[in-house]
Amino acid sequence: MPDVNPHEESFFSLQPLVTKLEAQPYVTLIALALLSCLIFYAPFIVNGEMAYVFRYWDGPNYVYLAKTLYVIPQDHPLSPYSEPEYFAAHLPLYPLIIRLLSFLGYNNAMLLTTMMFTVFSTVILYQLLKETRCVQSPLWSAFIALFIPARYLIYHSVGATEAPFVFFTLSSLLAYTRGQYFLAFTLAGLSGITRITGVLIGFAYFFLLVWQKRWRPMLLLPIVGIPLLLTFTFYAIHYGDFFAYFGVNLTENNSLLYFQPFYILQYYSSEGDDHSAELYLATYIIYGAGVCLLYDKNRVFFAYSLVTYLFSVFIFHQDLSRYLIPIAPLAIIVAYDSILANRLVKYSAPVFIYLSYLYAWNILPHNLIESWVYEDLLKALE
Repeated sequence: MPDVNPHEESFFSLQPLVTKLEAQPYVTLIALALLSCLIFYAPFIVNGEMAYVFRYWDGPNYVYLAKTLYVIPQDHPLSPYSEPEYFAAHLPLYPLIIRLLSFLGYNNAMLLTTMMFTVFSTVILYQLLKETRCVQSPLWSAFIALFIPARYLIYHSVGATEAPFVFFTLSSLLAYTRGQYFLAFTLAGLSGITRITGVLIGFAYFFLLVWQKRWRPMLLLPIVGIPLLLTFTFYAIHYGDFFAYFGVNLTENNSLLYFQPFYILQYYSSEGDDHSAELYLATYIIYGAGVCLLYDKNRVFFAYSLVTYLFSVFIFHQDLSRYLIPIAPLAIIVAYDSILANRLVKYSAPVFIYLSYLYAWNILPHNLIESWVYEDLLKALE
């Protein structure tokens, strides 16, 4: 039997550090979530290019909406890109929270709102995984979810709705698993006025309740749609069009849906764009397999992920991966836990995380509003 130096073993082992981190999981996750954002900002701060983060779409739209609360003049600062009616495609919860923090300055409030919900969503994911016991290490899973998929690293650090949407969705799922149906449906309703696909969770709950033969909670299910109904009622008064949201997102020039499943894969493969087609093929397979794996892990997770995945197969948009971000904590992190929790994968994680940052840092400068438009926006925000 080979000689083992206990001092050498403990030096190379991460277990003492892991034990210390697990002793205070909430503090650890709060620190790690904030650190993930700060590392993302670091090169832009060092190079004096923090404006790149503020200029990244759709942050400028949301920050201006927070300032104006849908009272958009015809000559608004973002008019080179959109008409006033375009802002109907941006639902109110995220900009309203920015408005509440606007005493810090609108751009700062925007990033603070995103970072705050990044922390909240990371902590709530940990709590959800801890209570459902679906993964080997809830702490590890909640941490690695900050970087999977890499698109989420961008969108939980800039002006975007992904972090609050993930928070309200996971919070709703947690409440549902606890049998707190009124809270679950209320939180689902709030997710629906963060991103409209939040209402899909209502369909998942409907199927679950029918399958479980729980008829009394079914009476509360319409709560999910009330916030969106109120928002559309406001649109009817303000824009004169109850369906103003769809007037932007389902137009011929800006249609996000095509009523033929997997059409985006078919489109790019028929155009001979094998690189893009292969990307979409991999995306559908990885997420689809993950949804299937959830069936034996947690039926609530499976139902929500399946409904969202089925909706995604009709999405005709280059940024398909962004629309799948909300189910990534379940269809990737939970579903592939046996892989992600592997010891060698954990040791390799710094390399994978670095690659995610490399991707994010290089992607960000290519999706910005023009600098002269940004200058006009800053004046409008004063």
